[in-house]
Amino acid sequence: MNDLRVSDRDREAVVTRLGTAAGEGRLSLAELGDRSGQAYAAKTYGELEALVADLPLAEREHRSPVIDHTGLILSLLALAGGVVWIPLFPHLEFSALTGVAGIVFGIFGIRASAHALCRAVAVLGLVGGSVGVALQVVWIAFHVLMYAKDSIL
Repeated sequence: MNDLRVSDRDREAVVTRLGTAAGEGRLSLAELGDRSGQAYAAKTYGELEALVADLPLAEREHRSPVIDHTGLILSLLALAGGVVWIPLFPHLEFSALTGVAGIVFGIFGIRASAHALCRAVAVLGLVGGSVGVALQVVWIAFHVLMYAKDSIL
């Protein structure tokens, strides 16, 4: 793996890690500048690994995965929006708004969290909202056709 070529994202991750180390006082500004230049010029993983070999693991690498509160909130809003339309459907003229909310919050919830549970809840909200919007479109189309039929006769 050390001979595999790196991407720009890999280089940026190493430069970010070097910046964090400099902020913690582990590297001087001169070392940061030198190693950052080498990171941007690196072609393989081996070259990047050598630049951070003497640094401890980043704090994020020590911790276990944690649910991001923003992703969790967006996912729960997606689920609420995607499911709320069910009891409201017969009572509202345009209950697709809650379905649209489920779709929008579902997309944002999926993008905001890498945690599998949050993403699953967001997908449920997205699917529920999509079904709600589709049913509302069918409901409206049915009423338009019934109105057109009555006005023709």
